Amino acid sequence: MNAAEVIADLLARGHSVRFRATGHSMHPLIRCDDYLLVEPVSQIRRGDVVLTLAERGLTAHRVVDVSRGYVTTRGDNAPGDDDPVEATRVLGVVTHAERDGRMLRVSSTLGIALGVRRFYRRLLNRISRLSA
Repeated sequence: MNAAEVIADLLARGHSVRFRATGHSMHPLIRCDDYLLVEPVSQIRRGDVVLTLAERGLTAHRVVDVSRGYVTTRGDNAPGDDDPVEATRVLGVVTHAERDGRMLRVSSTLGIALGVRRFYRRLLNRISRLSA
């Protein structure tokens, strides 16, 4: 059994898991080498950071859409949405990131704020290009 299978099995049995994150797609909220605490999922809501078993493997990204049995996610630091996955491939919800011995709550409200900030930053970039 590989690590992804063990994590999926533990979450399916109702246990929380903790593992080290890699990558930069959720920066600054989740950074490479942070430890993530993931709880079993009971309800998937827009704005939650969820752990999915995507084509590329385990992925912790923010939910941007839930519809018709599919969930679309996106990294907070990513330019576009991930391919939708079946809701059954959502393994759990990320509740905390541990960095430098501190537990940081992963909040859906923070994700919405980061999304708004990203939107305005892109809007300002486009406006500055048009006026140049």
